Amino acid sequence: MTVKAKTSLQDAAGIRGKALDAAAAILAEQGVEALNLRAIAEMAGIGLASIYHYFENKEALLVSLALMGLEDLRRDILEFQERPEFLSPMQGGARAFFGFVEARPELFSLMLGERLLSRHSELRQAEYRMFEAYKAAVLRDERIPAHRREDAAHALWALGRGMAAIIASYPAGQRPADVMARLSAGAAWLIARPD
Repeated sequence: MTVKAKTSLQDAAGIRGKALDAAAAILAEQGVEALNLRAIAEMAGIGLASIYHYFENKEALLVSLALMGLEDLRRDILEFQERPEFLSPMQGGARAFFGFVEARPELFSLMLGERLLSRHSELRQAEYRMFEAYKAAVLRDERIPAHRREDAAHALWALGRGMAAIIASYPAGQRPADVMARLSAGAAWLIARPD
């Protein structure tokens, strides 16, 4: 009996996971406008009724997808802080953040778009956990006076969010090279500046 229950839970996670993987693929390839539950079911190779079993509607699926993305990015920020190739934890956290934006702009826009954030407190809480991961890196940066570190973390986060929104907003990843160079140079100076 226990084995059967475990198998059912694994199947449930598998169907839900297949739906989210398919949604992520459609989002990355075709954008949020192309996401509909029928297309997701078809790409995942599962029945539409199975999707409705796990997600009340398209928005519930989008929220789940955004939550997964926020958690992936939070883990990346924490991991990159510890990588020896970066000069500081703050630089590693920033690289994780901007790397995610560059690699997955559609998902980033979904995760931090005001449409979902303004209606779902669980997304705002997940965003805050992600911010806390980056703040931890800033709090470790001894180049910033100790009494200014938390303020600096908030300001750098807001700046990073704004820069990321600019980067993610170009259709089909067609970002102007001069804009990218200026954003990159400015962020690098702020984050990795010498003492």
